[in-house]
Amino acid sequence: MKKRVISMLLAGVMALGMIGCGAGSSDEAKGTKDNEKVTLRYVSWMTSGEDKEFLAKFMEENPDINVEVEALDGTNYDKLLKTRLTSGDAPDVFLIKPEQYDKFVKEDFLMDVSDQPVMETLKESESLDSLYTIDGKKYGFPVCTQGGPLPVFYNVKYFEKLGIVQPTTLDELWAASEKIKADGVEPFVFGDKDAWTFEMFFRGRHFGNYLSENPEWGQALYNGDVKSSEMFKQEFEMAEMMVKNGYIGKSSLTMTYPQSVTYFVEGKAAMLPQGTWVPGLDEIKNADPEKFELGCFMVPVDEVNGKIYTTGTSDRSIVISSATKYLEEAKKLFDWFAKEENLSEYLSSQSLTTFLPIEYEVDPVIKDYVTALTTDKFEIIMSQKATMPAGFTSMMEKGLQSILAGSPATDELQKLDTEFEKFKSSIVVAE
Repeated sequence: MKKRVISMLLAGVMALGMIGCGAGSSDEAKGTKDNEKVTLRYVSWMTSGEDKEFLAKFMEENPDINVEVEALDGTNYDKLLKTRLTSGDAPDVFLIKPEQYDKFVKEDFLMDVSDQPVMETLKESESLDSLYTIDGKKYGFPVCTQGGPLPVFYNVKYFEKLGIVQPTTLDELWAASEKIKADGVEPFVFGDKDAWTFEMFFRGRHFGNYLSENPEWGQALYNGDVKSSEMFKQEFEMAEMMVKNGYIGKSSLTMTYPQSVTYFVEGKAAMLPQGTWVPGLDEIKNADPEKFELGCFMVPVDEVNGKIYTTGTSDRSIVISSATKYLEEAKKLFDWFAKEENLSEYLSSQSLTTFLPIEYEVDPVIKDYVTALTTDKFEIIMSQKATMPAGFTSMMEKGLQSILAGSPATDELQKLDTEFEKFKSSIVVAE
């Protein structure tokens, strides 16, 4: 049985973003064998090719195995991957998002990897070990894990120009936003054409103070003990306030995530709330150092009795298809990827985080942010007895996107209750 665990980030957390050929025949998707050289299909949503160089190293070390790297659109990843899995076109090894794990296990798409050597590393984190355990078995390994309030990136040189120090409270954040707006610059930018970018700002803040007394929020929603509109009221109203006060420009509605990064670097917006991978982006690394210096602070969140209660998730998990034709080769790739020294390199190169106690490089910009999350102040809730399907996140994204377009928070909160009922039957509840 999958158990609920309230977890804090382990002190070993040290660092911190979010690949391509077209779909082939069913036989190709399951792997091919030519002159004793096996070809495995690896699929993720890393559309900028982030994983290609990493997997090239695996092929150098395993010359008898070729890996075809393919990327699916991240926005529609669940739908596209599900189609591949049900049509007999399953990749051999692939990455999945948190909402897919329980569902794919239930539908028998994933191989039991409980006995793989690398799973011993998972046992070093009780929270993650429990998160991945379903009926005594494990079907994946956490590539990267996230939790806590989102980091907000800013241009240090611009803040210094306006005399703004890093905000530590919401009042200070809004005061800084007013000063930035008065200077003719947009305080915040989101690439909300990719709807996840705006929702992500609120993800670590979701549920307000509800978590302190009701950590099983998924079960509460499923049982009808609380409505979605009640649980997300605080965050939807904050989004509405930010829009009405002009802290977010209309340009955020039409930009993609990559465009928002460029907009930020060009100085058209002062703050970019995003994932911990931002310091590793080419646009950031190639910015003019005379005009741009990246800084980071944690978005302020209310405390409850001296604690900050927030959610955490395993953002990327590596799994093996139960339909693979080349199980031994797929296992070799799985274990190699999750092996500590290799995973450390992967995390460091993409500026990702993990809750596992392994060592890897921390970008100086996010060092204070990561260190703060290791303190006793944070309670990170990792798992739920009732696991929400992909539609739950889409529901949140659409509601917040509509607020950014000018829809009242009251209207969007009402829609949450209606939308929740549409996919309630798809929620996976642990017995």
